Amino acid sequence: MFRPLAVNIGVRYAHSRRSFISFVSALAVGGLALSVAILVFVQAVVAGFQREMNERILGVVPHVRVGSLGTIDDRGDVLDAIRSVEGVSGAAAVVQGRGLLVQSGRVAGVNLIGLDPETYSEVSRIDEFIVGREARMPAPGRFEILLGEQVADRLGVAAADDVTVVLPTTTVTPLGAFPRQKKLRVVGVVDTGSQLDRTSAYLHRKDAAKLLRAGALDHELHVKATDALGAESVRARINDALAGQGFRAISWMASFGNLYAAIRYTKNMLFLLLSLLVAVAAFNLVSSLVMIVNERRGDIAILRTMGSRSGLVIGAFLVVGTLIAVVGIGLGVAAGIGLGIVAEAGFPWLEDLLGTRLMGEYLITALPVEYAVGDVARVAATAFVLGLAATLVPAWRAARLNPADILQHE
Repeated sequence: MFRPLAVNIGVRYAHSRRSFISFVSALAVGGLALSVAILVFVQAVVAGFQREMNERILGVVPHVRVGSLGTIDDRGDVLDAIRSVEGVSGAAAVVQGRGLLVQSGRVAGVNLIGLDPETYSEVSRIDEFIVGREARMPAPGRFEILLGEQVADRLGVAAADDVTVVLPTTTVTPLGAFPRQKKLRVVGVVDTGSQLDRTSAYLHRKDAAKLLRAGALDHELHVKATDALGAESVRARINDALAGQGFRAISWMASFGNLYAAIRYTKNMLFLLLSLLVAVAAFNLVSSLVMIVNERRGDIAILRTMGSRSGLVIGAFLVVGTLIAVVGIGLGVAAGIGLGIVAEAGFPWLEDLLGTRLMGEYLITALPVEYAVGDVARVAATAFVLGLAATLVPAWRAARLNPADILQHE
């Protein structure tokens, strides 16, 4: 197959078996591959946090919460008004309060959320995160409870076990006032892999109303927006629709918005900062090509005396630099993807080995990795542009060599 002379010369130089040139090329490839691998891996981890935030956190928590100063006694009319608001895809009423769960001397403080499984599916995908043998949503009248994974782990319970809930209200008896308590049957564990699992406990709304003495009243309305990122606009429209009725809507951004913005900001900042690492590898490519030019001074002089133009010399060394950059980027992308796969799969094993939750203090308690084609392409394109730019100075220097000065010393 026909190839331009500059390409043939560049390929031969890149595949040179001279030990020094091979060593220098290997260093350039290795440095570029390492920097690209780190950048690909870090971008994948940040993208993984974004994915977990969207799928787990925003898939479970309500996008908008509507409350009032007291309880809600005209739920049907309010729900109809909310569902008619533009951007709302679902709404459901909940009863909620605080309590302590006790089991075999272990205690865990929880947020008790009473929900109706039939209607709450409009606003949350919590049923998709229930784990355990024969796990299911709580049924009415049975005083069943779903526990967050970290709550269940703290209490040492699983599905089919019993726990006792102690409420802050009291029951007055002839012997005095005692905290109200009730034995509940655990029917499953909710594992969202996030901080929500630390304090969440879910009951049927009717059972929660009896425990919390809410009667037929509700404490809050949960709303799902068609677009989670547009929840602020939906919140404003709900406040307008319920104006003058004593209701106040709050979006998820009041609780998690700063974190979501921080993840997006961190992703861009890490890309910018770690691109400097790629730039350092590109400078290493400059020094490597300069050494290759010095090794090939005799060849360059012969080509020039035979009538070759400077463009041929520049093209040949551009080919050398491009080949080194392409190989380094390819190896770096492969290494970065492999590192992410190993890190995500091995993270639970590492936690078991160390006997601690390494991410336990963060909102998302796992190490998520998400490889987006756009992110990988952006890293590869940035590295290629920097690598190509790094070859210009050595190639120009090679074309500026004086054949007479070189050959008189040969």
